Amino acid sequence: MFVIGIASPLLRYRDMKQSGYINNLDNGFFMCALFIGIILAVFCSLFIGTEHNDGTIRNKIIVGQKRETIYLSNMVTCSIIAITMCIVFFVPYLSVGIPLLGFFVADMKMIVMIGVTVLVLSVTFASLFTLVAMLSQNKAIIAVACILFSFGLLFAGAICNRMLDQQTKTIPAYSTGENGESTAQEMENPKYLDGTKREIVQFFYDVNPGGQAIQCSTMQPVNLTRLPIYSLAIIVLTTGAGVWIFKKKDLK
Repeated sequence: MFVIGIASPLLRYRDMKQSGYINNLDNGFFMCALFIGIILAVFCSLFIGTEHNDGTIRNKIIVGQKRETIYLSNMVTCSIIAITMCIVFFVPYLSVGIPLLGFFVADMKMIVMIGVTVLVLSVTFASLFTLVAMLSQNKAIIAVACILFSFGLLFAGAICNRMLDQQTKTIPAYSTGENGESTAQEMENPKYLDGTKREIVQFFYDVNPGGQAIQCSTMQPVNLTRLPIYSLAIIVLTTGAGVWIFKKKDLK
């Protein structure tokens, strides 16, 4: 994340010099939202998978540690790492980007709000991967499951984004008459979502952490104030479910 935070503004500055196109600091500042889920999937699976593989979790239970305490301690550890990864991206990006690209162009309230959303989103990813990792004792299965889950969330978000990206209800259709002249007509766009269908897709786009990551990275969230609320709800639900299931789980 530190390397990406340094390289991103440098590459944008180089492109700006070569193409003449103005690159603002805003462009790419929140791209860490796309990477945090994948990197956390690797970290959580290796960290918690090692705890399982080495028998550390089983030994903690033997000496009297409560299962909910063990689960929550791993959850908190992964969450702290998630927030730290984001900060490790933001600091070098600002340090290198401000001298080269200037300061933010967008409204600072929006920048701060998206920043908070990204930090809460990183904790959401941590809670999801902690849930997956704590329910299996096979390190290899944990790693594969977390990574596939991460890409699956992003893929689902990309699908919703594509469905919502159809902005016009009609599209031009061209036809050629008998005399060879072409005429243009407006026809209904079959891919355009309207009414309830659009609201449903938008809801899943907002709730899905992968969808939130895409919206934050492009700085085009439709319901910005709702995103942290959805993330907090996921954190509470996954953590509660994880603690309950882990307390019932038979550890070998």
